[in-house]
Amino acid sequence: MGGLDLKALGRPKRCVIQIKRQALLSALQGAKELYPDEFIALFRGEEQRGHLVLTELIIPPFAHGDEDSSSYSPYFIPANSSEKASFHSHPDPDTAYPSDEDLYYFSHSGGFHFIACHPFELKDVNGFDALGKQVAFEVI
Repeated sequence: MGGLDLKALGRPKRCVIQIKRQALLSALQGAKELYPDEFIALFRGEEQRGHLVLTELIIPPFAHGDEDSSSYSPYFIPANSSEKASFHSHPDPDTAYPSDEDLYYFSHSGGFHFIACHPFELKDVNGFDALGKQVAFEVI
């Protein structure tokens, strides 16, 4: 997954990540529909004037989720899909933070990652970088 080069951006004063409201709402709806199983998806995006804009949701073919995990095969994602971030849900409330398994995935896939917890509202979403450090994002 292509990541945004934070070193090239310096230290911006505003959010580096922006996400289209409809894309995030689509991901949250997927989480609600699969509850109590986990939902996983990707966000397509592009770099614009020093920040990343996530524009739409990509649901990987053959993605799978159960109560404890979710996964997909990167072999089914087209090379030109422009995915820049991942999204997955945690079925329990107050758990929008990475597990050890999430941190392993983050470190091997780069980019940015979003986790939402039940009840899957906008306030229930957190963003993280490839190291698992929480990052701010702006819904546009």
